[in-house]
Amino acid sequence: MYRSHVLVCGGTGCTSSGSPKIMEALQYEINKQGLEDEIAVVETGCHGLCALGPIMIVYPEATFYSMVQPEDIPEIVSEHFLKGRVVTRLLYQETVSAGGGIKALSDTDFYKKQHRIALRNCGVINPENIEEYIGTGGYQALGKVLTEMTPDDVIQTLLDAGLRGRGGAGFPTGLKWKLCKQNDADQKYVCCNADEGDPGAFMDRSVLEGDPHALIEAMAIAATPSAQTRVTSTCAPSIPSQWTGSTLPFSRQGRWNC
Repeated sequence: MYRSHVLVCGGTGCTSSGSPKIMEALQYEINKQGLEDEIAVVETGCHGLCALGPIMIVYPEATFYSMVQPEDIPEIVSEHFLKGRVVTRLLYQETVSAGGGIKALSDTDFYKKQHRIALRNCGVINPENIEEYIGTGGYQALGKVLTEMTPDDVIQTLLDAGLRGRGGAGFPTGLKWKLCKQNDADQKYVCCNADEGDPGAFMDRSVLEGDPHALIEAMAIAATPSAQTRVTSTCAPSIPSQWTGSTLPFSRQGRWNC
């Protein structure tokens, strides 16, 4: 069991400012100090504070290092990980209380008014580790849908919730699923449009990179009310993924079927 987990942001902003080099330097210094069995380095999705990247958070104390450079890593490893002394000059200053203690990120101005729903796991878990997703309650909803609910129950739950599309029209999701179920067809499809409507906005990418299993689970649930359903995701070739070489189905351009 690791005594500390170092979460390094692998979102678009931090990647462009050098987080891959931070990961490489961290692993090198940790191995050099013989801490590979004590300190785990985890690449996560976007934390949100892109202007302060590369971002690195050390748990369990939730030490928030911002604008970290590769040359800072030897000091962090030797001082913080080896000797237990936080490198205060690299801290995100808003997390430092008046008494010199460290405030929770949820108490900072940037985070305290946020209530994350779609992005709740981004920056928190390793997106390529299904066990971490399950550890946050992932796939419980799918399990309930498959074992405790009828297709009509699923649709009624959505109708009662009032969930609507976020593309602008606000069409009721439950009604959309109901109409799909009523349609008689040998083959039906659930399509995920993973394209970005606004250049550089990366709205969909934040979910795809930071919490892809949430999307997989949601698409599986969407397929359950209708029999003979295939699930597919499309991604524009003009949008390269930061998760190069990843085994995640949504990290590759093209489409994925199940």
